[in-house]
Amino acid sequence: MTNPASLSFPEMTDLMAKMPTYSQYRSAAEAAEAERVFRQAMGRLLKECGEHLLGIAENKAQILNSEMEQRIDELIDRISLIFRRLDREGVVSLVGDSAATIAELEALDTRLILMIEDAMNLVRNLETDVPAASWFQTDADRLTIGLACFSEMAEERNYLLGLGWESEFQWMGGR
Repeated sequence: MTNPASLSFPEMTDLMAKMPTYSQYRSAAEAAEAERVFRQAMGRLLKECGEHLLGIAENKAQILNSEMEQRIDELIDRISLIFRRLDREGVVSLVGDSAATIAELEALDTRLILMIEDAMNLVRNLETDVPAASWFQTDADRLTIGLACFSEMAEERNYLLGLGWESEFQWMGGR
């Protein structure tokens, strides 16, 4: 099995390099581009988690019962919900006091990065040489809770950026 401490160093370094610097946004277009880059980087790593889970589910060497397969489907559904939240578009407009909002966004981003790293480690713990039952008893619950928290934080982040769910229903030229 791989060493969790060094497991995702290149991916996490790349993600941290794409973390937005909100105080340096000079235009709506610049903010939108920085957001797109960061969201896509997070999405790529979550997609990797989903693909790994699907690969395990399809692997003939790993025997999964119907409950395990259903659990994997639920985890992938949670990742899909996160994709929808990361894919939110609109005009980036910080909510409330800019300095306080930026501090909150930076804290959220840091927590999201740590949650992605944890999710990647948990998913990679489910390998073909590890008994599936053991993973489902220990790591599946942690991953479920972590993905739910990630989804909530992504929505909170959307709100702070002025990209609440209602932005999906704005008329063209919106705000």
